[in-house]
Amino acid sequence: MIKKFVSIITLCLMFPSVVFCEKDEFLEECLKLAQARDQKVAVAAEQVDLAQLRVTGAIRSYFPQVVLQSETSKGKTALGTTVNTEEYKSESVGVRASMPIYQGGGTRATLKYNQLMKDAANFNYTKTREDLYAKVKNAYYEYLTLKMEFTALSKAFEEVENLFSKTQIEYKAKAISELDLAESENFRDKVENLLSSSRINLEFSTKKLAEIVGVPTLEEIPATVSDELPADAFEISFNLQDCISFVQSNNLDVQSARVQLEMADEKIKINRAKILPKITAEGFYGKAGEAFVTEPLQLTTSWSLGAKLAWGLWGNSLGASYTMDRTDPTSIVDASKRVETDVFSVQLSILDDIQYFVDAKESEISKRQINAELVDLLREGRIAVEKAYNEYVISLSTARVYRNELKVKERKLALMKKRNDLYEVQTVELMEQSWNYAEAISSFTRALYSNISSIVELERLTLMSLR
Repeated sequence: MIKKFVSIITLCLMFPSVVFCEKDEFLEECLKLAQARDQKVAVAAEQVDLAQLRVTGAIRSYFPQVVLQSETSKGKTALGTTVNTEEYKSESVGVRASMPIYQGGGTRATLKYNQLMKDAANFNYTKTREDLYAKVKNAYYEYLTLKMEFTALSKAFEEVENLFSKTQIEYKAKAISELDLAESENFRDKVENLLSSSRINLEFSTKKLAEIVGVPTLEEIPATVSDELPADAFEISFNLQDCISFVQSNNLDVQSARVQLEMADEKIKINRAKILPKITAEGFYGKAGEAFVTEPLQLTTSWSLGAKLAWGLWGNSLGASYTMDRTDPTSIVDASKRVETDVFSVQLSILDDIQYFVDAKESEISKRQINAELVDLLREGRIAVEKAYNEYVISLSTARVYRNELKVKERKLALMKKRNDLYEVQTVELMEQSWNYAEAISSFTRALYSNISSIVELERLTLMSLR
């Protein structure tokens, strides 16, 4: 039985698993299901769509505003010096359009701001998804290592149980003492305790993975999980300095902060545009007319052109407009009607835009705050990646030590089994070695999971495939 158990573990350790060397279909299905069912990812995707709508709205500002207009009115007018009044009606139908000519750079800055907002939404979506992926991967590898540990310990306990039965027979035959029997029972209980702890951890990791993926049970996932693990802890291809440089260039929090810094610059430009002149052209073309209700209403061709100026003067507002109305003379029925009107108006509002100073100050403070946060993110990113890298180095060394220890104890266990068959080694000694071997399995799997989780964290921070 021990030979069979040892051979199974040897095969697991000799051949690297497809879990780490090739595409893992079970993990791929977990990632797909988790992404499809996670509400945070769904909201982040909607935020990207919303940002695109903002960009579309900003682009729309470059084109004229066109309004189809129809206006009717009724009223009374006094006739001469008498108190008599008579009702009249008027109507106007046509197309009115306005086009911004110059907006002080505010339109361009607004478009750029919304484009950067879309970039920030994309970074947020990617970060939300990658954080979810990291959670799924950690839960999956924890489940995988615990499953391998439980399988190995189950076989170890089965063999130890058989050896304990053998010691009972030896005790009845007075081949060993009562103390030897008690010691063998203690070894049996130790392995059973390891197996029980492994079972509890495996059950919890199974529920945890199912909960993160968003399925009732892992049986809902249309793929088969592998029981194999690599013979060695996984080693990455980059050093610490490489990982730190990846954080500074690829980390999503850093990239998002840099985009927000650019957005702060555009916000300053938008606010600065308030104190620059803004010119808008307007026009109307259609038909209009008015008449007493006792007379037929006949519409004449009418058109107008105009321009508006708006200028923020450090808390004050200057507005000016010029409009030129024209009516086609050949269409006029009543000779008393006006065919040409020019209107020019100017107004100055005093201290009506104090909010400009608030917005200007707020924009400057916001930029400095984002810049300070970017510096903190870069510093924290370096610390986080160095911590994860150190954990990787330690776990890599620890896993290799435990792997070598496992191989040594495996060889020793096989040798002691042969000697036990020749009655050169007591069964209780063989049980002690079986316990040591089982303990080495747990140590190796724990170190292996620590190695894998540290690499997952490094890949999350650097947004790079390091393996």
